[in-house]
Amino acid sequence: MGLPRLIFVTGKGGTGKSTLTAALALTLAGNGRRCLIASLDGRLSAARMLDLDETGEPREKGSLGAGPEVLALSRRAELESFIGRLVPMPAIANRMLKSRTFDYVAAAVPGLEAFLLMERLRVAAGDAALKNYYVVADAPASGNALELLAVAEGVKRLAPFGTLNRLAAGVESFIADPHRFGVAVTATPDELAVREALDTARRLKELQVAQTVAILNCTVDALFEPGELAALRKLEDHHELAARRRELARRTGAARHKLRASELEVIELPMLFRAELDQRDLLSLADRLNDALRVDETTD
Repeated sequence: MGLPRLIFVTGKGGTGKSTLTAALALTLAGNGRRCLIASLDGRLSAARMLDLDETGEPREKGSLGAGPEVLALSRRAELESFIGRLVPMPAIANRMLKSRTFDYVAAAVPGLEAFLLMERLRVAAGDAALKNYYVVADAPASGNALELLAVAEGVKRLAPFGTLNRLAAGVESFIADPHRFGVAVTATPDELAVREALDTARRLKELQVAQTVAILNCTVDALFEPGELAALRKLEDHHELAARRRELARRTGAARHKLRASELEVIELPMLFRAELDQRDLLSLADRLNDALRVDETTD
């Protein structure tokens, strides 16, 4: 199966979600392809790693940001856009949006702004399919992301007919379509991160998401056998570093086993041992992702 037109990247905080969003966008923007980074975090985290601003332009000449483009989204902006479509007279629409009564009405429909954000992603994926490009969404951390993906179900209950019901049905169909929508769940070998990734994958299955992949970030290979560790005991600092490396490798193996046992497809990316990643590191991760996803074989 080919890549979905929109890839929704989420995971536990601290697992490299925005970094992997940036690397994935670089991967999909390779060889002249078009790719959008849909920023949902309000901070343009992934875009700024590529030195892109909210217009999609490189902030510094010579940056790698010339490849992917930026689609900066916010819940409030989507709500305002929705009201603008319902009320085509700008003066009346603006008056509604500024009224205190409207804020009360919006608050009375739980998840309305989040739902309209999902509707915007659905439209973006449809345009990507029509024009043959890809969208990578830098989504919230797992808990908030799951609430975002589940919001259409609640809107359908609140609006059993009419425009909102029709749009909610469209969003549910969108997230269940593996050609238009897929989720990349990031994790590190840390036990809590793996557990959250597994819980997220189970919930995604309940939401009928058909295409989910786990990206196991910061993996480490073992370098030292037990006998080699014993030989380093006289060199305390060296022994401590070697033992730590072996423990990281053990955690990597345990995480790999748990994720694969859940029947998730797992993509592994190495720990880069840097205090801060630069653009060469992002390109290195992008190359790994390109090989793992076989992007050149699954895209035109």
